[in-house]
Amino acid sequence: MRLGLLGSTGVVGSVVGEVLAARGWSWVDIDLRDPSAGLGQVEVVVLATGGDLPGTRETVTTALERGVHVVDVDREVGHLDWLQRQASGSGAPAGGNPSGAWVVGAAGVRFAVGDLLAGLAAELVAAPADLHVAYTAGGGRTLVTPGERRAERAALGRPAQALQGHQPVEEHPGEVRRLAWFPRPVGPAHAAAVPGGEVLTVPLHRPELAAIRTYEALPSWRAELLQARANLARTRWGRRVLTRRLQGRVPRPGPARRAGQRWGCVAEVAGRGELGRAWAYGHDPVKVTAALAAELATRLAAVAAVPGQGGLRAPSQVAPASAVLDAIADATDLRWSRTHVDLPDR
Repeated sequence: MRLGLLGSTGVVGSVVGEVLAARGWSWVDIDLRDPSAGLGQVEVVVLATGGDLPGTRETVTTALERGVHVVDVDREVGHLDWLQRQASGSGAPAGGNPSGAWVVGAAGVRFAVGDLLAGLAAELVAAPADLHVAYTAGGGRTLVTPGERRAERAALGRPAQALQGHQPVEEHPGEVRRLAWFPRPVGPAHAAAVPGGEVLTVPLHRPELAAIRTYEALPSWRAELLQARANLARTRWGRRVLTRRLQGRVPRPGPARRAGQRWGCVAEVAGRGELGRAWAYGHDPVKVTAALAAELATRLAAVAAVPGQGGLRAPSQVAPASAVLDAIADATDLRWSRTHVDLPDR
């Protein structure tokens, strides 16, 4: 079997190629200008371009028509929503997705790690009800690649989607705050709600969860700035200003800079009088994203496309969450754990 790779010359894509080569895979370089030329040779295609590009959409559409599984690392929630509609047939070409191909979106540190940890935390609770997922960049910048910048531009002015009482609700970034319990060396941190992919992926394997939100750990002044920026992006003038600021060139991060960037994620699932908490942390989110994409693609390569059984799949549905995280830990410095907490009576 062979894998396809779109965006092999990019920051993330080049590392995905290195990981696949280290695993002994021969991969086909998919051309963004003519994706159909290479998709006939592969069973799975990894999309590592970042940003909701026309060529990326064409690749997804063609892959679904041909029964090729898709693993997409794009972290833009609007793109993940489009993937879900394409994979299910809503808004897709006539006939939808009859090929049975699977689509795994948001397959990087954000938001695959949150999805995997959410499943592990929920296993610790008898009656899981509420999920809160929080990320931290260790005080460093979170936008380090051109693809992430494109995703940020695409999200300007869009409200974040959360789940409350099993119903989707729209909230602008920073409107909801909470205390997130990260492990040491981060520790407890104030966090502000941000757009997250978990609201779309986690219900696929944990439909009993009534509330789902994603957060970013930020000091209070940055949380206020986030909310002010979100309010500015709701105006036409504000979006123009912010778009211009995000259109500057992004220096390509080298291995040393990537290795110095710390990241962390914690998922907390609350039930009746108890809480399950799962966390992961490490360095070099680009390498972790590449390892996740390669691991998910490798596992999907063994899954036959069955007509009528395709659609969006959460990372936790591709393989057991613990197995995926253990595989990433073997390839990177990722570490993870989980614990059960009895909540005090109120």
